[in-house]
Amino acid sequence: GVTQPFPEKLMEMLTKEGEVNRAVVSWLPHGRAFIVRKPKHFTTIIMPKYFRQTKITSFQRQLNLYGFRRITKGIDLGAYYH
Repeated sequence: GVTQPFPEKLMEMLTKEGEVNRAVVSWLPHGRAFIVRKPKHFTTIIMPKYFRQTKITSFQRQLNLYGFRRITKGIDLGAYYH
């Protein structure tokens, strides 16, 4: 079968998990960035459902590869945007 590209998997995960696991990973209220609030829970429960890798560093590397940037200051600290 055809492998689903990372950005598609990411969008699917955010759409599904953002509803049921808001405390772990979700869009920020303005919808321009998303945040992983509980990295340990994210890597053990959510990541295996969508990605082959289950390390937060691998996930971050994929985000960087696809041009996502991490917010380093302000109220959205730690969130990712594109």
